Amino acid sequence: MSIAKSILNSVEAMPAGQIFGYQELPNYAKSPSAVIKAIGRMVSEKRLERFSKGKFFVPKKGVFGLRKPSDSELIRSILYKGGRVRGYVTGLSLYNKLGLTTQVPRTIIIAFNGGRQEKKFGTLRVKTVVTRIPIKEDDVKLLQYLDVLKDIKKISDSNVNLSLKKMRRYISGLSAGEQKRMIILAMNYYGPQARALVGLILESLDMPIPRELALSLNPTTTYKLQLDQSSWPRAREWNVR
Repeated sequence: MSIAKSILNSVEAMPAGQIFGYQELPNYAKSPSAVIKAIGRMVSEKRLERFSKGKFFVPKKGVFGLRKPSDSELIRSILYKGGRVRGYVTGLSLYNKLGLTTQVPRTIIIAFNGGRQEKKFGTLRVKTVVTRIPIKEDDVKLLQYLDVLKDIKKISDSNVNLSLKKMRRYISGLSAGEQKRMIILAMNYYGPQARALVGLILESLDMPIPRELALSLNPTTTYKLQLDQSSWPRAREWNVR
């Protein structure tokens, strides 16, 4: 099968509105110039629309003309490159999705293994913040939970006690392996407040906690969150007030 035919088959198999780059197409690693030429021909033939430099999508006609990719697809195109995850949604949109706030953000914040960016796609605004944490697909949910624990005092229109109870429910739903992985991520990449809250939540769930987690905290430092001590009777053991 020719490269052009292989590319055509791949594109025709894609759902309308999906954004993709050259790297996601077969044969690009072996024959990049041939792939670029085939895509250029498809753009000229209106089989594809150019989204941005090196990014394309299969057009879909609606009642009011050409339909652009959805907001979720626009975000996915930033989160992934060459089929590999390189970022995850954090900030207010994450907190809203988890039910920690009713506020709806004007800008989507993405923690990103790359440079800082600000983009506007119609009414959608996206801002990336740099993270040095290696991002893997299986870690995304865990990193999002840890981001919540790190910023729990800063979440607009929320109650820390209610937010922490909701996070306990989410964390209780993780597998034992995921909980262990979350502890490792917390110890390697997050500050003392997030580590203390991981310990508090897991201890309240009667989950095993490695001694190293407690030893990673300064015994003289307190984390002032105005917790209801009756709901969190072990909070003082983790210096959470």
